Amino acid sequence: MLKEKIDIKIIEDFYSEVLANERKIRIYLPPSYSTQKNKDYPVLYVHDGQNVFHGKESFSGDSWLLHQTAEKLIKENLIEEIIIVAVDNMGEERLSEYAHQDGFYQGKKVKAHGFDYEKFLVRELMPFIAEHYRIKEGPENTALMGSSMGGLVTFNIGLRRTDLFSKLAVMSPSFWWGKTSPIEKINSYKYQNLNSKIWLDTGEAEGRFMSFTEKVISELKHLKTDLNLDLIYYQVPGAKHSEKAWAARVHCPLLYFYGDIGEIKKIELIGSKKITLKGAKKRINPIVTFDSSFKMTALEGEFKSLKPEVLKINGNGVLTPRKTGRAEVEFKFFGYRARKKIKIVKK
Repeated sequence: MLKEKIDIKIIEDFYSEVLANERKIRIYLPPSYSTQKNKDYPVLYVHDGQNVFHGKESFSGDSWLLHQTAEKLIKENLIEEIIIVAVDNMGEERLSEYAHQDGFYQGKKVKAHGFDYEKFLVRELMPFIAEHYRIKEGPENTALMGSSMGGLVTFNIGLRRTDLFSKLAVMSPSFWWGKTSPIEKINSYKYQNLNSKIWLDTGEAEGRFMSFTEKVISELKHLKTDLNLDLIYYQVPGAKHSEKAWAARVHCPLLYFYGDIGEIKKIELIGSKKITLKGAKKRINPIVTFDSSFKMTALEGEFKSLKPEVLKINGNGVLTPRKTGRAEVEFKFFGYRARKKIKIVKK
């Protein structure tokens, strides 16, 4: 029987010998944990623990409300029960701990301690959780989640330690960090025969440093289709870089990892209805919505311009206007189709 009260345990001062510091660890226990004593649960580790459950201690005053979202999905039988371990960041040391390569922030050099943070997580925290809580062990039962720099460290730790993690929620990752470009970061790992689920998202209103270029989108399509990687990408219309934005979509990776995303409900082509003849290039974002409320950007599918003499569109959804006028583009996806009318003006 499911309880009404959500159970979150707090470890106030978990000490790390590797990092020589101590931090708060917050642990969400699922509804049946206290009553089904012989049951074990998958575990999800989340960075920036202050932001995960409650907004009182978070950077912005808002939180992901991840415990409420998980509880709701569990009660609706949309996902299995899970344990969530939220790992607090260390404030001023956050950038350093979440970086696997040196970088600069506000004109100051930041020395990377991501490898040490990885050791803390793998050698100290995870064994403690395994000893004190009833978790299902093995990479197939272990997930990692984070946003911003937490998304970057999720990406790096998760793909460096595929022996430990098989589910990665990489939300609004700070792929701008350090000397390497986003495409170089993506290509720094081998994906052949990778048995992992990867959720990757970005918000369209997060700014140019966070947005993915056409080359990055093209590489994601290659990983998805040519290498058969279990990858979901979601380019979120209108979403900012904030706890509220991540809270609004965090149900999607939970459904992807632990439940059933359901059946396709509709496809929408998101983008400008009016573009200029010589302005910056625009891209159409094909959003697929499922009956479970799961959403994603389609990396497969076929774009077509119904008036190519007026408007061209390539395989990544990038528009190239040829002359002023009205045109329509079409997108086909596994038997579904969507269309969008676009007006091309001089300026």
